[in-house]
Amino acid sequence: MTTCKVVDESLEAEHAALLSFMYLSPIGILRSTLSGEVDMLNPLSVQLLMPLAGPGGVTNVFDSLSNVAPELRNLVSSFKAERGSVCEGHRIVLTPARERSTVLSCNILKVNDCTLMTTLTDISRQVEAERWARQNESWLAGIYTNVNDFAFLTLDASGRVDSWNTSIEQLTGYAEVDVMGQTLEQFYAPDDVDDYRCPEHIALTREEGWHVQECWCQKKDGRRYAAQILVAILREDDGEFAGYSVVLRDVSERKITSDELTRLLTTDYLTGAMNRAHFFKLADKEVERSKRSGKPLSFVMIDADHFKRVNDTAGHQAGDKVLTQIVLEARRSLRSIDVIARLGGEEFCLMLPATAADGAMLIAERIRATIEALRIETEAGQLAITVSLGCASLTNEIASVQDLLAVADKALYTAKDTGRNRVEG
Repeated sequence: MTTCKVVDESLEAEHAALLSFMYLSPIGILRSTLSGEVDMLNPLSVQLLMPLAGPGGVTNVFDSLSNVAPELRNLVSSFKAERGSVCEGHRIVLTPARERSTVLSCNILKVNDCTLMTTLTDISRQVEAERWARQNESWLAGIYTNVNDFAFLTLDASGRVDSWNTSIEQLTGYAEVDVMGQTLEQFYAPDDVDDYRCPEHIALTREEGWHVQECWCQKKDGRRYAAQILVAILREDDGEFAGYSVVLRDVSERKITSDELTRLLTTDYLTGAMNRAHFFKLADKEVERSKRSGKPLSFVMIDADHFKRVNDTAGHQAGDKVLTQIVLEARRSLRSIDVIARLGGEEFCLMLPATAADGAMLIAERIRATIEALRIETEAGQLAITVSLGCASLTNEIASVQDLLAVADKALYTAKDTGRNRVEG
């Protein structure tokens, strides 16, 4: 009897120690089933997930994170080992913002055939520090590479070239007579120019003191190359604004690797659409750019009609094929400067720069009709699908990414409520 009592007390002590650890832990800790049903979590997990989970609370970790990390459920379901690490350091962007995002690092451990342990760590400060380090490292490292990869020049206060040196001719092939008095558009590849890239670069430099952009440029002989262009403000000795200094750098050799890395970091793994985190980062910049330039900007929300029915009757593989096909068909109606992003589940958003409300409605209707006419071959047979769409455009009252999404989402649900397979704006 005494032995049993000692064992019981030992177990109670261990349980108390575990609870104490869970409560005081500086990271979020959850225990769940393989399907995500939570049976134990600590206060920090609740704090991190409650804004996403809503009034129902954190009952299923995958449901709570479905709008920001829909891939987690697939990562777990595709992990076939009896136990082991499903993912380590998987980054989840919770609240995209122009200056700083809230980012979590997620680790998932499969303990046995019915239990997962998940940890969530707020790494927002680390991510911000990494971003600045990468930007600074890129340019500091470049200083020590072959000077033939660089051109140095200056612009006057109006943004036109007012100095020339041999580094420009070595990199671009342009002589002094070709560039003096020209803007930076002189160096851009003709098929990679929009009306407000150069003015925007100058405007951001005036706001921030310096600014870097990446784009395709073209040498005098017609050869294209990937370039980074750093523009910084020049001042007189008395501090008065005098113009701009420019460093033009050829980064073609690293662009292939960089492009693949960018694709992995910014693309939805299933559909090939832009992922949610990168969309918000890009959308904030696009809104600010539209405000500066005075050009219109429109968003279109797209939602697959009766998508749950597709999954329930034809299976998840058919559902995945439907989502992929929606993206492919939508892209046929978009320009190169337009964006389609997957915000979560079966919900997508189009970002249409330089497009007013009437133009957005036309594009949305064209996409709706194209998808309605589509027939998708699956193992369960041929599927016909439709989508509902809601449009919103930037105005004085609808002046932020959040405003645009809210108005477009409201229009989307009007389309749903009035029969689906419709466009509302």
